[in-house]
Amino acid sequence: MANRELTEKIASLLLSSGIDPAGLSLMIVGGGGNNQVFSVDLNAGRYLAKAYFNHPADTRDRLGAEYAFLSHASAIGLKNVPTPIVCSAQDHLGIYEFIDGNKLTANELQPTHVRSAAQFIAALNARGHANNALSEKLPTASEACFSVAQHLEMVDRRLLRLQEITDDDDLSRKAKNLIGRIAGTWHGHRLRIAGATVPDLHDDDRCISPSDFGFHNALLKSDGQLCFIDFEYAGWDDPAKMIGDFFCQPAVPVSQTYFDDFVTTAVSYSTRPEILRERARLLLPAFQLKWCCIMLNEFLPAAAKRRQFADPTLSLEQRQRMQFDKTEHFFHSWLV
Repeated sequence: MANRELTEKIASLLLSSGIDPAGLSLMIVGGGGNNQVFSVDLNAGRYLAKAYFNHPADTRDRLGAEYAFLSHASAIGLKNVPTPIVCSAQDHLGIYEFIDGNKLTANELQPTHVRSAAQFIAALNARGHANNALSEKLPTASEACFSVAQHLEMVDRRLLRLQEITDDDDLSRKAKNLIGRIAGTWHGHRLRIAGATVPDLHDDDRCISPSDFGFHNALLKSDGQLCFIDFEYAGWDDPAKMIGDFFCQPAVPVSQTYFDDFVTTAVSYSTRPEILRERARLLLPAFQLKWCCIMLNEFLPAAAKRRQFADPTLSLEQRQRMQFDKTEHFFHSWLV
């Protein structure tokens, strides 16, 4: 979308929500792997606009998931997420409260930050909060799984997709080799997990999950408070997957020394917290291997198109090399 066209659409959206767009100017402030993000400066104040990737081959409604999640969070009074302002499904645009803050680095991570993240999950799922009209409209999270068998099949599918990449250059051949090692490691973990006795997940134990949850999607404000952002994959899910995502996301690693304390607080909404803790611990290697696959998505055509939309300044080869190096480090750090 050209800048002029985008500016006009944002102005129209703001006006439809009762905000005067006078003085509107846009500045790109980044983006995730699937969107473009702009600060929207007006005479009336500053907002944030997101232009979401849209392609027939990618059926995930990223705008719908994020806007629904933030609407639920706003309805129950959470202040540590951006307030949704207005959106257009037709134009794949969302406008939100602008949060002024900085990304955390792994070296800056403190126990209080981990505690805040766990309390955020607990607040989202507190009794009564997870049963209102807005929460009932939330979709299932991206790749939501509610049984051990589904979790295993999810990793199987990701590996199968990666095993189909062509090896027509040196980097792709290295990636194929790494994928083979990942698949070999997965075989052993899969047998162990499949052979374990795991209680079924009750419906009441499902959680509202931000998905892709971690400090790579958080901003530290000047008052020391954390604000969580980016909920394109959010929805209902197995708490084991929410926990696995939190401890496996590679951008701002969280030490597993926090595992017990985080889980105790995060699943305090459940009447079976110990069962959920053991389920999460059993499935953790599955999520570690899933994240290896996610990081290698750059070698798949559909994912490469999303990344190009979000950041056209990086070449495909640059992105692939960066992701290969990250994956190799992650794999050898956690699974070898």
